[in-house]
Amino acid sequence: MVVEMAAVLYFFGPAYAADVMPVLAKRWWPAFSRPVDGGRTFRGLPIFGSHKTWRGVVTGSAAGIVVYEMQAWLYGLGWLRDLAVVDYSANHLLPGILMAVGALAGDMVKSFFKRRIGIAPGASWLGFDQLDFFLGASLLVSAVQPLPLLPWLAVLPIVFAGDAAVCVLAYWVGLKDAPI
Repeated sequence: MVVEMAAVLYFFGPAYAADVMPVLAKRWWPAFSRPVDGGRTFRGLPIFGSHKTWRGVVTGSAAGIVVYEMQAWLYGLGWLRDLAVVDYSANHLLPGILMAVGALAGDMVKSFFKRRIGIAPGASWLGFDQLDFFLGASLLVSAVQPLPLLPWLAVLPIVFAGDAAVCVLAYWVGLKDAPI
C-alpha cells in the first residue's frame, strides 16, 4: 500500500505545481493580475474574488504541464517507472492538462463558496483550502485515468498536511496573507 500511495502522490505532481505556482508568481507580470471574474459579482458578492487572477491561471497551467512533461521524460528514460500510475508514453499531455486545469478549477469553485459564506480572499477555510486543488484535479483526470481508490483515499491526510505546511512557509516568506 505504501508504494501505491507514493505512486498516487507522484502522479499528482502536476496538480501540486498548478496549485503552488500562482502563489510563487504573485509578483510577476502585473498586467496579468486582473481577477478572472473581472470584478463581477453574483448576488452582490464577488464571483471568485481578487486573488483568482489570469496570471495564476496561466502560470499554474503552465507549471502543471511542465511537471507532467518532466514525469514523461523521466518515464522515457526508465526512471521512476515503479511510481507510474499511467503509461506516460501512451497518455502524452492530456492527464497533465486535466490535472493542472482541475487543480485551478477546484480552487476557484472553493473560492466561489468562500465568497458566499463571507470568507475574504486570502483568509483561511481549513480543510477546503488544503484539499480543493487535489479534489478538482482528481475529478478531471479520472475521466481519462482511473485512480486506485484506497491509495487515493489514504493520501488525503498527507495532501492536507503537505499543503498546510507549504501554506505556513509561504506565509512566513510573505507570499500568503494567512498561515493556513
